[in-house]
Amino acid sequence: MNDVESILKYYKDELKWNPPFADALSKYCPDGLKGYLVMREGVQNGHLHKKTRELIFTILDSLDDEVSGAKAHAVAAVEAGLTMEELTEAFVIVTIVKGINVLCKAGTEAIKAAEKRTKEMNLE
Repeated sequence: MNDVESILKYYKDELKWNPPFADALSKYCPDGLKGYLVMREGVQNGHLHKKTRELIFTILDSLDDEVSGAKAHAVAAVEAGLTMEELTEAFVIVTIVKGINVLCKAGTEAIKAAEKRTKEMNLE
């Protein structure tokens, strides 16, 4: 994927999300957007299962209060086989280490998005 339009389409198709940074990079630093995708592809072709990878992205985005990313990654994790119990347990671990604010802010929104997707997939 070398052209900017293909990269933006990838984010929309893969995560059903347009990361806020992607538009800015596509306009003003397309090589930065391409470089970011190279790093992301390296991880996607790595050793972790997709559900684990997406869970990690969910938690990290939640720690930074990046709600849109946390929600998108939580949905992708559920689609990859993560259960609601696994997602919630990960947030309990985060709460033990980082406090309740992560769960109260982005965490709750990520859980709601995952729960909605789980219902849509009839996985309750």
